[in-house]
Amino acid sequence: MSDDYLEPGPQGDLAELLDDAQPVTSDSEDSVEGTIESEESEELREAVGEASRQVHPESPESTEYQTFDTDGPIPCVEPRVHAFGAHLLFSQPDVSQNGHPGSLSPYDAVVSQYEPTIAVDIGSFVFDGELWEINPEKTRYWSGGIAAPARPYETFNEYQIGVRAQDGLGERKATFQFRPSVPDARTADGERIDSMPEDLPYGLRVQANSSNLEPDEVIPLLRRLADELNINEHYFRDECRHEFSNAYQMEMYLRLDRNAGEQHIAGKGAVLDQLALFGSNHRGKGEYKWDNEKVIGHRNAVSLDAGTWKKLTEKRHSVGKTAKYYHPEFARSEETSAEDDPLSDPKLELQWSKEYSDIASVPWDDPDAFDVEALRTELDESLVNVLLWAGLPTRADPRIYTADHYFEVTESERDLDLVENKMPSVQDGEEEQAVAHFARGDASEGERSVLTALADGGDGADIENLAEMSDTSRSTVYRAAEKFDDLVEVANAKMSFEDEVIRKKFQDLLNTFEDVTDWVVGGVRQLASAETETIDQDSSLARWARRHGVSITESVDGMVVDLGGRPLSRVELVKLIRAGVDAADETGSMAYRRFISGKFSYTEKGKGRRTGQRPINRNGDVLFSSKLPR
Repeated sequence: MSDDYLEPGPQGDLAELLDDAQPVTSDSEDSVEGTIESEESEELREAVGEASRQVHPESPESTEYQTFDTDGPIPCVEPRVHAFGAHLLFSQPDVSQNGHPGSLSPYDAVVSQYEPTIAVDIGSFVFDGELWEINPEKTRYWSGGIAAPARPYETFNEYQIGVRAQDGLGERKATFQFRPSVPDARTADGERIDSMPEDLPYGLRVQANSSNLEPDEVIPLLRRLADELNINEHYFRDECRHEFSNAYQMEMYLRLDRNAGEQHIAGKGAVLDQLALFGSNHRGKGEYKWDNEKVIGHRNAVSLDAGTWKKLTEKRHSVGKTAKYYHPEFARSEETSAEDDPLSDPKLELQWSKEYSDIASVPWDDPDAFDVEALRTELDESLVNVLLWAGLPTRADPRIYTADHYFEVTESERDLDLVENKMPSVQDGEEEQAVAHFARGDASEGERSVLTALADGGDGADIENLAEMSDTSRSTVYRAAEKFDDLVEVANAKMSFEDEVIRKKFQDLLNTFEDVTDWVVGGVRQLASAETETIDQDSSLARWARRHGVSITESVDGMVVDLGGRPLSRVELVKLIRAGVDAADETGSMAYRRFISGKFSYTEKGKGRRTGQRPINRNGDVLFSSKLPR
């Protein structure tokens, strides 16, 4: 149910009112600005190293697709819900008004009990063992936009009451906006309000924006507030909560040691970089934003759509999500922060991203649908997986995670599907992207000649000699250096590959370059089918082949796939072939069928060349790779 219709209040400032309605999404801030410590302690390095060994055990038989045993609950660190937003609708099911279900009695009760001095009148009250209070800065009323026929006023008023815990911080809080619910709602001019469903019952709409409250605490807090206002809690009982009630925002977070965060989350090549690279190399959409101006990881975030999260976990995801790593606006430094100040350490947060989701709200409670509880589980599971992929412990290690006023370093046993990291390292990804320039013809023939000469015994050659070896000019050599700056470096008038590993990759590529070029120029179009679909150079399968230097040709009974001459371990083979399966699936059903039934050739580490292999076995919709060498 859309519920964003709001008119200016007496202050005449619609923007302010809308701003007040937004949930809190950042820490309280102080005036101290500083720099971040750059060296981590030896104790922390050992702790993180041990944690990484626990969640990423070295095993020649393990693969990046290995999943955990999920037959039962597993102990995991417990994140905290940070911001939550909901549209609640309360209507009495056993009464009717003007021929429609419900009545305006709950709305009228709010009207009758609201006073400008409400904060003073109520004072402190107890909720869940804590003292709470009305926040006068978030409490007001204004003239709304819904016509009020048969009443002594033109439009219904709307009311906002803010409450907060008296905990010294005031960041455990909620803002409730109260509006009438009427069928066929119209403005004072008689215009239909299209943002409100025509079949609304009579009742009370409550927009709840909360911070540091669990979803299941929101309605009990509302009932407690109603009790303080002498409003009958009967109006807010479970059976009065209408099926239109929904949630539209949820964020979950934990706080972690900043040194561990910089190394594993926000640093170069860490998990945020990996997420961004993985997303950019697959179909879908997302974005990567960063602010390292004052502090590394001051405000860094990666957003990925639901389809990309599915590729990461091999499990359906219902919403797109943002992985966000951030400090307060004025980040603490070691010199200026107290040892007991948890805001010295950053937050890692998983947010439901509306921009990258196909749904704008989820039902409050529907066991047959993706509802609030299911959303919380999906965010929880995704956040713990990000920890795992980052090489951080998934259990509550107090050396890594930092308790604050609302987040406790505790763990619980939960049914979560944790999946090993299937993302390539950022360094490998950058290299593969640069190699793809070479394979798909982004570089000129002269620039390719320069890298060919460099890989073929000219590494470390000076510019003049390299120009002669490649039968090009000095300017072409420098253009090649600029084109492939992820692969080569120029110093003291000499060009060389960044390291021997990259040089070996290029030598392997050049061994099959003729096949790769054929694939790019024409081979991919040979896979077209007039009956079904056309596969072109922009398809996922074509990009996979270019990225990895794979040659693909056709045969009568499937594709013939040559994975190149570089020796591959079994882990690398499984990873590469499964990535190809995903790419073929994204390309289309025909490409998928022919790929999984194809013959593969590859070089196995320590065993030499293998040709004509069929490593993919199919049993219904399940694919196996049991014939890969062990």
